[in-house]
Amino acid sequence: MHHLLLFLPLLALILFYLLPWQVALPFYALILVGAIIGYWKALQAQRQPPVMGRKAMIGDRALVVKAEKGELEVEYKGEIWNAVSPQPLQPGQEVIVEKVEGLTLRVSPLPPPEKEERASQR
Repeated sequence: MHHLLLFLPLLALILFYLLPWQVALPFYALILVGAIIGYWKALQAQRQPPVMGRKAMIGDRALVVKAEKGELEVEYKGEIWNAVSPQPLQPGQEVIVEKVEGLTLRVSPLPPPEKEERASQR
């Protein structure tokens, strides 16, 4: 059905057969402008970043809920995930998701706020 909208300006040419051109032209112009706006909105929607799935998780923050005996679990948007990190982490610490490997998240610790402020001042 939505593909039919791509042909709407072409189908609207029938107006010129059914109506005098002085009446058909404003109607056709209105349909053409509406179609162009619709095409533009569809193109913008296609260029949006993903909002779900693995790609959307990368760069988001998670919270460490368990870090003991080599096991690491983080809470990401209300779900508990297994995780791995190159650095030791503590429960309650915020981390950034760097990669999704199957059902395991590769995470790294968030830098402390002081370091972020100093880095932004440079």
